[in-house]
Amino acid sequence: MTCEVWWAELGEVRPWHEELLDPVERLRKGKYRAPADRDRFMLGCAITRIMLGRRLGVPAAGVPLRRDCPACARPHGKPRLPGDELHVSVSHSGRWVAVAISGVGPVGIDVERVAERSTALVEAALADVEAEALGRTADPVAGFIAYWTRKEAVLKATGDGLRVPMSHVIVSPPDQPARLLGFRGRPLLRVALTDLPQRDGHAAALAILGVREVPRVAAGSAAPYLAGVTTA
Repeated sequence: MTCEVWWAELGEVRPWHEELLDPVERLRKGKYRAPADRDRFMLGCAITRIMLGRRLGVPAAGVPLRRDCPACARPHGKPRLPGDELHVSVSHSGRWVAVAISGVGPVGIDVERVAERSTALVEAALADVEAEALGRTADPVAGFIAYWTRKEAVLKATGDGLRVPMSHVIVSPPDQPARLLGFRGRPLLRVALTDLPQRDGHAAALAILGVREVPRVAAGSAAPYLAGVTTA
């Protein structure tokens, strides 16, 4: 089976994309203060709805997405559909927005601009063994971003998000293929993990829950759909 990853650049947002958002998404969009943050959120929503609409055979605005948080029931959780046939994850950083759609299992994607995350977060984000490995890398900033994207992708796939400390998730060193090595308190957890090709100084990772190997990843540009799809 294939996992789809759709990419878009910040400049590809269009005013009509807001017509695709439901009331909950419009409320969340309005809470972002910076215009760029509002545009990144709206792009993520638009890509998600357009691509799922194509898969489901329904208008983008009619895709039955839910965003209630499993911990508190407030509408700030990851987007999901009723049932377990398709799983979605959204990430954005800098100029890029990425949406992953999986029919294999719960999916998590994370994209980060390489210069954006401060290595001052090492103590909070990395376990001791990871911090030691990072100290031996030639590029600590890029290495830390590799750790961060892998860990956040895993936490998105499990649905925990940042409610679980990143240091509880142990992944392979940046100079090795991405693998989950351990998750505190969950020794039997199975998560397939892979790095995605960098895009203009942005690193990304993808995780899928419940499988040992990541399926084939089909990456594509969402730009034609963002430019030409209507709400009809």
